[in-house]
Amino acid sequence: MSDKKKPIEKPDTDDHVIKMDILGMIHSAESPFEIIYHVANYLEKKSSEEGYAKTVLENMRTVYGVVLGEQKLLTDELHDVEARLAHIEDVCKNTELTEEEETRAGFAIDQHKKNVARLKDRIQELEANGDSLYFVKK
Repeated sequence: MSDKKKPIEKPDTDDHVIKMDILGMIHSAESPFEIIYHVANYLEKKSSEEGYAKTVLENMRTVYGVVLGEQKLLTDELHDVEARLAHIEDVCKNTELTEEEETRAGFAIDQHKKNVARLKDRIQELEANGDSLYFVKK
């Protein structure tokens, strides 16, 4: 075998773009969670594995938000739940529903309201404890 080094190959354009995106996001002081989600979106597109980024986001919100109390992720989740609640309520007001659909929609509204209250309580608890809005590696 030869001692010659392998010639430098042109980097894959997509890989180069994601590398530059990550560096740009770090230099822009983006949240580590935003960076992870951005990479997850890239991987989803690259692998054609539909739903991968959403799964990553949901897992981050559960583990880092609800369990570990990262306020930024809890706040993001709260906004999403409030938006879904508003959408369900809007559809219920502006659409003629069967009795069964009204029952199901009513259950969904109740559950969303409970989830909103739970998230707000958790965020207030974190604020009262002076916990950080962002992930800080220790």
